[in-house]
Amino acid sequence: MGAITPVMFRSVAMTLGDAFNRRKKLAADLQAWINRLGVAGTQRRSYRTATLDGDGAYRPEPGTEKSSTRQYTVEECRARIAAILTEDTELALRISRTNQQARAEIEDLGGQARVLSIPELLVLKDDAIPKLEQAARAVPLRADDVGVYESGDDWVRYRIVKKVERKNETFSDKGLKVEEIELLGHDVVEVTDYGAIRREQWDEIDRIGEFAQRVKQAINQANKTELVELD
Repeated sequence: MGAITPVMFRSVAMTLGDAFNRRKKLAADLQAWINRLGVAGTQRRSYRTATLDGDGAYRPEPGTEKSSTRQYTVEECRARIAAILTEDTELALRISRTNQQARAEIEDLGGQARVLSIPELLVLKDDAIPKLEQAARAVPLRADDVGVYESGDDWVRYRIVKKVERKNETFSDKGLKVEEIELLGHDVVEVTDYGAIRREQWDEIDRIGEFAQRVKQAINQANKTELVELD
């Protein structure tokens, strides 16, 4: 195995988006080298032998010998892992500092223009917006296809009526069973419905969805900010 050439890194101008992509690549590379390190500690030779004693001890029988050779040394794997971790740590620090400085303008749900940092935008994207949509979908909806007999500014009133019946069985003169349904009355439930009109809920969910899209676009714009250098 050849000598390991030290890997030197220099700061390269890149955007936040470039840095995130680079860290994804470094994570994959790190796992690959960790896997290689796991098999770098041994080389194996296997065979079948007829005896373990005497002159022929541990002599391979023809056609049974197999061997495996490691592709990387432990030192090479550890050096590559260390280099990856060094670069990844530096990128993580640069991303953290840049996140505090990067800004993007966005129109909020109230129609006001605001300038937010990436952490603030991420709070909107990952926490606030999902809760807003959940709350919008939880609003009770006004019942459709009911007989409204009274209404107000934000409510309607209707009745749910259910027949109460009893089945009576008798026998005719010829001995045949006859079933008769007797109406005993009606169960009535009067409902005052304060639910929202379905279209209003859909419009609100659409409005939140459009806001979510604006937040994503603002994050993409902020990710074009050039990465700051470490002191």
